[in-house]
Amino acid sequence: MKQTVKSTQVQELSKTAVNNYASAKHCALSQLVHYNCFESSINELLAKSTYSDKIQTLDFQVNNALRVLQDFPNRVIIADEVGLGKTISTAMIIKELLVRKMVHKVIILVPSSLKFQWQEELRSKFSEDFTIASDPSDYEKNDLIIASIDTAKTPRHQQAINKITWDLLVIDEVHKLKNPQTKNYKLVKSMTVKRTIGLSATPVQNNAFELWSLLNLLHPGFLGTKKVFEESYLQDSKGLNLKTNSGLKEKLKKIMIRTLRKETKIKFAKRKISSHYLDYSIDEKNWHKQVFSFIKKRYNALQNLEPVDSLKIEGDTEESDLSSEDLAKMAKDYKRRGLLTFSLIMLSRQMTSAKYTGIKALERYKLSLEKDEDIRMIDHLLEIGNSVGMDSKIQRLLKVLKKIGKEKVVLFTSFLDSQKVLAMEMAVAGYSVSLFNGKMNPAQKEQAINEFRADKQILICTDAGSEGRNLQFSHIIVNYDLPWNPMRVEQRIGRVHRIGQTQTVQVHNIAVKDTIESYILDRLYSKLKLFELSIGEMDLVLSQIPEKASIEKSVFSTYIEQFDDEDKKSKASVFVEIEAARKKVNEVKAFDTMLFDKDD
Repeated sequence: MKQTVKSTQVQELSKTAVNNYASAKHCALSQLVHYNCFESSINELLAKSTYSDKIQTLDFQVNNALRVLQDFPNRVIIADEVGLGKTISTAMIIKELLVRKMVHKVIILVPSSLKFQWQEELRSKFSEDFTIASDPSDYEKNDLIIASIDTAKTPRHQQAINKITWDLLVIDEVHKLKNPQTKNYKLVKSMTVKRTIGLSATPVQNNAFELWSLLNLLHPGFLGTKKVFEESYLQDSKGLNLKTNSGLKEKLKKIMIRTLRKETKIKFAKRKISSHYLDYSIDEKNWHKQVFSFIKKRYNALQNLEPVDSLKIEGDTEESDLSSEDLAKMAKDYKRRGLLTFSLIMLSRQMTSAKYTGIKALERYKLSLEKDEDIRMIDHLLEIGNSVGMDSKIQRLLKVLKKIGKEKVVLFTSFLDSQKVLAMEMAVAGYSVSLFNGKMNPAQKEQAINEFRADKQILICTDAGSEGRNLQFSHIIVNYDLPWNPMRVEQRIGRVHRIGQTQTVQVHNIAVKDTIESYILDRLYSKLKLFELSIGEMDLVLSQIPEKASIEKSVFSTYIEQFDDEDKKSKASVFVEIEAARKKVNEVKAFDTMLFDKDD
């Protein structure tokens, strides 16, 4: 990664007498000297008054921001322990640099799932409007950019990025750049930047060589060559044991800021989990059984199709007997099969939400069908669904809310159809309600939050409300339906369970017995105790799982293919992987302590 500040020139100039008639070179270097001197004199955050009424700034966050501005002018990794608000700390630094006119072109590279969260945090708390890059022209047209790193590494986007000298590059989850062979690593390596800030709660996940690769990207030569690094700091070639008094800890302090939870003395709120299982009525049970039988039949039919070789599709056509037209058709079939599987997953999820949502989902699914027998089956299922008189899940929700009393509640559902029917049912029951969903514009979202904060008792959110919003003036979450990815559930809880929450966070989960939703609740949360993880640790667990299919697809296939076999069920792969990931996290923590614990 190219750096534009040349400190050797600054040192040279400091020894040179500069008179009123200095050359252009001396003038330019003189400006650079004053620039560096100005940086080193920063002892307060000038921008703090612009956001202090919107967030609770903590002493260690302010200190971290000042340290970055004073001591790490060009590159730094903020490696605060999970749950300590690295996004907020970094946003404070970005805001300060912008206010002081020390940066102009800023790009933030993030995992795709976090781009909207970053945008919302910067907009709502720091009044900075960042554009999420969707087209290569966005980088030139806009000074403040957020980009999914998967989008940024595509050839057209990377070409546009590399034409620009960036004043500041921020990389979230920078530990994912540990492999020099990946496109992500090569993208960052190719960029021209003046300053770089990397964020990671887990800069080391497997061994110390990953740390070397990461630092060699951000600061080439900082730890020497890989061989020198191994000889100087490690006891073995596996990179799991450090030499005693090797000096690596002191070396890391020159490029990393690491704050541990125990240093902050912050008291994190406890969690109380209540899972409410209910039985369907006979009519509901019959309907769901028939719908799921249809879903299972459709899924098995997809799996029994002749396998599509994705490597052939992407490979050299001259080494294949297939024509380019055949390969294009295979690629289309491969994509179509994936979309059909996704449709079945969505239909399964919607069927375990509100009855109204299930009916609407079946009506939409019918439009994608071509065979008369499949269409007739959907018509039959719709007829049964419309004859079901009650919605047991909504009735159980009303009972849960009655027990909660007059406390403010954040009620989550994954679907707009469910939000609509829940809003109606809550109003009939006498509750004051505000709605929040991804279809709203920023002003409408802000109004919904303000109404909830002021006088509404229930905020009914789709998962758009689980990203970037601080709702800690409430402490009760109700999951009317559950996302199948644990990270989504954690993001929901994270809206109220965060730094500054003073009350015990209550999480209520509602699930129907003998459905895929109750199966997930039992396997992921009860047996693996994922709800017991501390703030931020869910991401660490999921990062240890091999990246194959999505968790949602893995859960779905596990349930369909193995649910009827008790022996296989106990060995279901996705759950075994998550359990192994939890154990791996404990190893990561031990190695992390070896590297960073100040009391060690």
